[in-house]
Amino acid sequence: MMLPKLNLDLTTEQQFMLQVYQQQIGNLSPEDCCKLLLQTITQNMVKDNVIKTLLRSDAGIK
Repeated sequence: MMLPKLNLDLTTEQQFMLQVYQQQIGNLSPEDCCKLLLQTITQNMVKDNVIKTLLRSDAGIK
């Protein structure tokens, strides 16, 4: 099975949202930044698990 070529560039909307997030983070305390970072890492791990599960189910792997 060939995987499609992935576009790794941010869309214009994503670039804009990144700038908004950068401005918002500038107003946070270091403790709140750490909490936000941990939440983001957790969400990425959950997303990775979902993708792996979907790929395994599509490939018939358990």
